[in-house]
Order: sequence, then C-alpha cells, then structure tokens
Amino acid sequence: MSSKKFRPIILAGGSGKRLWPLSTNRRPKQFLPLFGDFSLFDLTLQRVNNRDLFKKPIIVTSENYLSLIEESLSKTGVDVESVFLEPESKNTFSALALPVLVSTKRNDEERYIVMPSDHYIPITKSFYETCSRVKNHFKRESLTLLGVLPDNASTEYGYISIKPSNEELKLVKSFIEKPELDEAKKLIKQPNTLWNAGIFCFEGKWLHKNIKKKDFEMFCLLKDLIPTSKFNDIYFYPDKKKFSKLNNISFDKAIVESNESNYVATLEAGWTDLGSWRSLSELQKKPEHGLTIYDEEDKPKIEKPWGYFQVLFETEFSKVKILSVEPNQMLSMQMHEYRAEIWHVIQGIATVTKGNTVLEICPGDSVVIDQKERHRLQNFGNEVLEIIEIQTGTYFGEDDIVRFEDIYGRKDFH
Repeated sequence: MSSKKFRPIILAGGSGKRLWPLSTNRRPKQFLPLFGDFSLFDLTLQRVNNRDLFKKPIIVTSENYLSLIEESLSKTGVDVESVFLEPESKNTFSALALPVLVSTKRNDEERYIVMPSDHYIPITKSFYETCSRVKNHFKRESLTLLGVLPDNASTEYGYISIKPSNEELKLVKSFIEKPELDEAKKLIKQPNTLWNAGIFCFEGKWLHKNIKKKDFEMFCLLKDLIPTSKFNDIYFYPDKKKFSKLNNISFDKAIVESNESNYVATLEAGWTDLGSWRSLSELQKKPEHGLTIYDEEDKPKIEKPWGYFQVLFETEFSKVKILSVEPNQMLSMQMHEYRAEIWHVIQGIATVTKGNTVLEICPGDSVVIDQKERHRLQNFGNEVLEIIEIQTGTYFGEDDIVRFEDIYGRKDFH
C-alpha cells in the first residue's frame, strides 16, 4: 500500500453562468456566501485541510478573482502551495496541466487530486474514506476518477459505465456525455453506471508523459510558460501572450476519453455540483444543509388562485421568483411590455404556450419567453409544478401584464 499524500489542485476560475443572475462574472458561484458566511470555495479549502491525506493545495483561478481568493484564505486560515492566476479562461486541460508541469520540475512523482471548487460534498468523512481508498490502491500508470451513484435521471451530469469487479477501484468501460432525459432514464436502470463527479487522481509523471504523447504542440506551449528560474513564489502569473496560444479544451476531451486505462472509486458523500437552479432549489428545501440563498421569513409567499409565487431576490436589471402551480391549474394567457423571462422547471411537467407553439418542459429544462411574446404556464400533471422564473428588462412590477385569457375571471395582475 502507498502512503503518499495527494497534492490537491482546486479549480476556481469558472463563471457559473447557469446560475445567473445569482452568479455573475464579478462573483461567480464558487465565491457566493451560500452557507451563512461561507462559500463553496471556502468549504473546498476546509475539505482539503487534512494533513493525513493532502499536502498544501494549488489553486487555479482567474487573475480577476485574486481578491476573492485572498478573502477566503484569510477566512479559512488554510495555507496554500501556490495560486495560478490565469489571464483568460482556456478550459480545464490547461488549468490543471500547467501547474502539474511546473510542479513536476521539483517532483515528478507528486500525486494529484484535481477538484472543482464549486461542488457541494456535505459528508466529509465519506469523502476522506474514498480518497484513502484511492491512495491505498493508487494506479501509477492510470487515471482514477470519483463517480457517484445516481439517485435520479439527471441530464446535468456525464455518466461512467464501469466493468463489474470486487476490486476497490473499478475499470472504466465507457464515458457517456450529458444525456437527454429519455437516455438518462435508461442509464440509471443499468447496473454499474455512475455520475462523473469531475474529480481526478493521477501521478505527475503520468500526465507529463501523456500530454507529450497526445499533443506535442500543446506540450511545448505549456513548457514555454514554465519559469526558467526556480519557482518559489506563491502567486504565478503566466505570460499573457504565450497563454493566449493555448487550445481551449477540457481535460476530459484532451486526456480522459482517449486514455486507455481509467479507474473509478465510488463516492457516497451527498455530492452535487449545484450547477443549476433545480439542484440549488432542491438543496434549499433541506434545512439541515444550511443553504442561505434566501430566508423564508423575509420572502413571503404571495397566494394566487393557481398556487403562489415568491420573490427570491431582485437587482436593478433582474428579478428571480419561484412559481408553484397546483395540479390542473394555469396562469393567464399574457405578455409583458418591459421584461423577458426564463423559466427553469424544478419539479413536475410544465405545459408552456409560447407564441403559437405549445411545449412540454421537464425538470432540468428551461424555456425563454421573449418580451411582448404571448405565453401561458399550465400544470396538467398530478403533482405541484415548480418553476424558477428569471426576469430581465427595465421594469419588474406586477402591473406589467397584458392579459388575454384567464380562467379565474381576473382582469388585474396574474
């Protein structure tokens, strides 16, 4: 058994676009104080602060987020090995390959665990147990991923099909891209199928060899970014001109999917990537997690004949509401003069009239309602329909409604 510790690489440069307007370019999802005063990045730092398993982490982020990084390091008291500050986003391959190649100059047998900073893993003990299994059965000439047993037919994650065995680390049979809903329903019925959690473990020497073998041009571009003198500074700013030449490609596409030897360890720690309004809303309903996007007491529910709506938060340019529509109820046929809307289905099946088209929208999917477009939301199902409504425009008052039809006989606001 190996006793070598992992060097964590924490990827913290994403912009969290799927959770706009809660998540913005100025303060993306990983830096939002979603759990009281703590962000997902704070929780990730605390998670890797286990000296039995991990060395000091390397952080990779945008140079625009330096102040947010320093804020979290001060708050958590976690010491880091280094912080790589990218001048622009070039996806996950360069984000983890460059720090590995820099570190390989000092120790080419360093072992890494690469993880996003914006995932939520509430059961830390189980996470440590999974990392210990990987450490104790480490595959020096392979890549090991963490996979999660699916509990629903999610279209938000990629899937991993594994070969059945009694080994602690299972061999990967194939990777499946984020599927459509019908395919996802089939996948979760198949044995030996996991969600891909986007967490990777490997040895530096192994990655060095594979980059050189698979994409020698990219390897040379990355090597050209490595300081010629000894690198001891905490903060590393890659040369902007040289960095701009790197390919924009994910680690999955560049290495993982074409790699001949991939293994998986199953992670049973309540993992979610909180990558959508649906996953965020589901977590909000479980008070034991302490999610603090909004306070129920501060955000009253406005009762309507069809159910209720609740304003979650509002800015100068947007408003976010939750709509709860009872079975066999519907909103009026209407349009808005000053705003457009995006509807994200959280629960139930939404029947949406959009102009002259009628659509069925399932959980995890969304639809855009344009400004001045006739539209209606209906629930023909047997369960409550829940929608996250994101309004954008110049005016968000409830009186910005032109009503065409209404089964409740109303002529005022919806």
